[in-house]
Amino acid sequence: MSDDNRRAQHAFLKQKDDIIRDVLYEEDLYKILGAPRSASAAELRRCYLERSKICHPDKPPFHPESTSAFQRLGFAFDILKSPRARRTYNRASNPTSCSLPDKTTFLGGDHTFRSAVEAILHEFITGDFVIVRRWLESLHAQYPNLVSEEVVINIERSFIRIRELVLTTRTYALLIYIELGRIHRVQKRLMGLRYLDVVGRARLTIHLVRVTLAVPMRVDRALKQREEKAWRAKVAGLQARGIAPTETMGQAGILNERVSKVLEFIVGAAGKDEGVDEEWSNSMGKTT
Repeated sequence: MSDDNRRAQHAFLKQKDDIIRDVLYEEDLYKILGAPRSASAAELRRCYLERSKICHPDKPPFHPESTSAFQRLGFAFDILKSPRARRTYNRASNPTSCSLPDKTTFLGGDHTFRSAVEAILHEFITGDFVIVRRWLESLHAQYPNLVSEEVVINIERSFIRIRELVLTTRTYALLIYIELGRIHRVQKRLMGLRYLDVVGRARLTIHLVRVTLAVPMRVDRALKQREEKAWRAKVAGLQARGIAPTETMGQAGILNERVSKVLEFIVGAAGKDEGVDEEWSNSMGKTT
């Protein structure tokens, strides 16, 4: 290797290291992308593409933190590319428009992150969720005993409850973001199909509905498992002191038993995702 090539490689490695450090240690989403707050949608995309090419884990030279930086970069772009989520983030991250803690950490339970995830969830509920709502109404018309009006209402209410969890608990904000990622991946596959592929579009639309309905089901399951674990720990503590528990475990979760069973029947295998389940487990193991 010539001296010129060696110097060029060294310069690129330093550039990659500097950008990865910026992405990992910056808290402002605009700075993570390397874009000004006044950037247009096209400018945001250009900044994202430029940095993602450098941070991509498959792009040599190897950097041990490239994967983390690439994921963080993707999160920042996902928030800022949505006009509604960007407006919410701008309000939440502007100290003159709202009260924020003195110190925040990205993905660490800060007000800004929860608000940004809430914005994505709100945008989904008021926009994309219309497909799910129509499908539920169709099922209600065909199978009123299975998917009653009460079930449809309870499913919609569960998403409102999920929004509350996002705003109050950092662990669930991260978990909902993971779930929204599952939905987004199906949406991308759906948009990638040819318009005339009627069968493929119909199948993916049904899969999209199932993945969406899996969200309240999976959150409900996580809440109940967490409550059950806490209850077992409490009972064990009382028994260790020779005290018999006099109370029963309270109602946990966001779904009643009937709605939960209906969702399990509709969702089927779409409610399982080993990769995401592992992320759930890792997140649930952290403090909330």
